Amino acid sequence: MASSRYGVGWVYNLHTSPKSTDAGKIIAIACSFSTIALMSVVLRFAQRWKIVKAFGLDDLAAAASMLLGIGYSAIAIYQTRWGLGLDAAEFPPENAIPFSKVQYVGGPIYCLAILGFKVSLLASYLRVAGFNQTYRLVLNVAIALVTANQVIYALLLSFACHPIAKQWDPAIPGHCIDQVASYFGLGGSSLGFDLITILLPFPVLKQLQLNMRKKIVIAILIGLGLFVTVIQIIRIRTIALLKTYTDSKPIIIWSIVEINLGVFIACVPSFAPLLKYFSREISSYQTKNRSKRKTDNITHDLSSEVLSQTNTKKSKTFGTVVQEEEDTADDEVKLWTARRGWGEGVYGWTDVNAVPMTSLGGQTKGTDDDESDFQQGNSGRDEQHHDDIVVTREISVLRNIETGT
Repeated sequence: MASSRYGVGWVYNLHTSPKSTDAGKIIAIACSFSTIALMSVVLRFAQRWKIVKAFGLDDLAAAASMLLGIGYSAIAIYQTRWGLGLDAAEFPPENAIPFSKVQYVGGPIYCLAILGFKVSLLASYLRVAGFNQTYRLVLNVAIALVTANQVIYALLLSFACHPIAKQWDPAIPGHCIDQVASYFGLGGSSLGFDLITILLPFPVLKQLQLNMRKKIVIAILIGLGLFVTVIQIIRIRTIALLKTYTDSKPIIIWSIVEINLGVFIACVPSFAPLLKYFSREISSYQTKNRSKRKTDNITHDLSSEVLSQTNTKKSKTFGTVVQEEEDTADDEVKLWTARRGWGEGVYGWTDVNAVPMTSLGGQTKGTDDDESDFQQGNSGRDEQHHDDIVVTREISVLRNIETGT
């Protein structure tokens, strides 16, 4: 079963859910390709205004083609409400006349939309190579022929029946031209002018000295132009396979693609300044990144080298300090081992170089007198002499470290 979104409730006079419908596909194609054409024209006008602050025939023709293309897409979307996308067996019979009226409006709009982007391309050739008088004349003739062809077919589709209402209501008395034949004629002439539009730039391109990048861009443009030509061929083939007037889904889909893709191709040459800008920005960004990575690597290497040197110095300094502290400690031990000779209960130097001790407030005495006084139990003098001994020891150590004796 088809999606209920584009089944009952979306299609007028449809009371049962269809087995299949392409309404969603038609709407998606119409919206996406119309958006591409719209953005292309907006960018084109922005670039033109930024550079020359004026618009030419090629710009206006592209804008007209885009607006007509959006109109044609809107008509196609509206046609899905009347059954476009449904199989012929599931098409509500009461929708035939409203459906045909909407489709009648779309025919001339298609012809004029195709005219717009073709004139835009030919006018852009004039802008680039109009200095050659012969080439300019050829381009002007081509523009006139394309315009005449599309306008004639727009009028032909508009007045194919007499009275006009017979075109959407066959029951009305009157007569009509062979519409299938007119569609074939329109498709064939449009295909011929597509080929002329693609081939016209080659005489000028052969005389220009272009770098490889520009040649690639031109090749892509020619490829896209050929793709539009292929679309025109497919469209002509779908006309031959047309079962009924309401079975126009493939023709409408390919017409939407052709119009909007043609507008995009016509606008691509105007994107050159924008492409150059983005190319410069990307190149500048890549250069900055390479420079930053190089700077970071240099900074990292320098930091590693400085850190390594600092650690080496610290290691050497630490080793020196430790060694000096160890040497000083060894000297102290040796000093006190050599000079200190303490007897039990005796305060003073027993070394031959010992200095006689005196109290801070007493008289100078010999060593024997000091020992006698201590043995007599003079506690005050004991404490004082003990203090004197401590002071003498500290002075003796400092003096020996400084003198190295």
